[in-house]
Amino acid sequence: MRFFNNAGPSVAEHHYMVDPLKRLDLPEVLAYIEQQRYFVLHAPRQTGKTTSLLALMDYLERGKQHKPLYVNLENAQTARGEVEQGIATICSSVIESEEIYHHDDSLTQWLESIGTTKPAHGRLTSLLRAWAEMSSLPTVLLLDEVDALVGDTLISLLRQIRSGYTQRPRSFPQSIILCGVRDVRDYRIHTKYKEIITGGSAFNIKAESLMLGNLSNQQTAELYQQHTESTGQIFHPDIFPELWEDTRGQPWLVNALGYELTWKNKRARDRTIPITLEQYRAARERLIQSRATHLDQLADKLREKRVRQVIVPILSGEGGELLVPDDDLQYLRIKDEITSSI
Repeated sequence: MRFFNNAGPSVAEHHYMVDPLKRLDLPEVLAYIEQQRYFVLHAPRQTGKTTSLLALMDYLERGKQHKPLYVNLENAQTARGEVEQGIATICSSVIESEEIYHHDDSLTQWLESIGTTKPAHGRLTSLLRAWAEMSSLPTVLLLDEVDALVGDTLISLLRQIRSGYTQRPRSFPQSIILCGVRDVRDYRIHTKYKEIITGGSAFNIKAESLMLGNLSNQQTAELYQQHTESTGQIFHPDIFPELWEDTRGQPWLVNALGYELTWKNKRARDRTIPITLEQYRAARERLIQSRATHLDQLADKLREKRVRQVIVPILSGEGGELLVPDDDLQYLRIKDEITSSI
């Protein structure tokens, strides 16, 4: 039984979902890979980045022209500026992903034989070189949650990738995709020496930045139609204009409302009962009152001083030019008009 997914990556076997590859500009992505480009895919939280990366890995795997590997770097966040611990965790994540997705322990053997002798500032470069040289196909590395890293660990990651760039594709990944909430150019990295380094200077080999957007109005309706096709349960047509106005296709909100409508509303578990606009409005109110994590994060962002001094004049209708620091305006843009937290 499939359902609306309101937590974590979507899986077609279990969840209603829009084809992740249709949300990407797949021809453009494939062209960058063939051109041996290193590029960025960024989007607000809960937009479908991880689902899209996993779908892309599967697509490339089935094409048998590349060896792709998805790696989530979130575990290395706790290392913060401790480069030795951070790079060790990143290398472990690469090795574990290779074992999970390709059932290959060659990198584990590499680590046990010579990898531990490599200093932290070059260990990831050496690991990725070994991975590329072991493969009979050009390698493509999909790094998720890159901007979860902090300080010198993030700087080391970016610089080690940059240092191997000229050895691609034979001795380094042909293409690397960095995925996160922000574009790499917006990284402001604080070193342990209190220096501020921008992502653009630490990673000046980036070719392009791609943005993963929200669902379209049509895709939002098609997602709900999947539930009707699967169960026979009908949504009243009047729901869809309000659904679009409330969500503008933000994937988590669309799915959270769908889950609230079709499952949390126990009466609607009887699939012979049509779902009305009144039920939709009640579900919307329950979701707001539930203080779901993502909505709570949004409310928390609105309390930040640098957010309030931009938003309050707009909401109060004061008009005129906003006399606030450019960094604060950029901060809100990074938050995708503050909706990235949901």
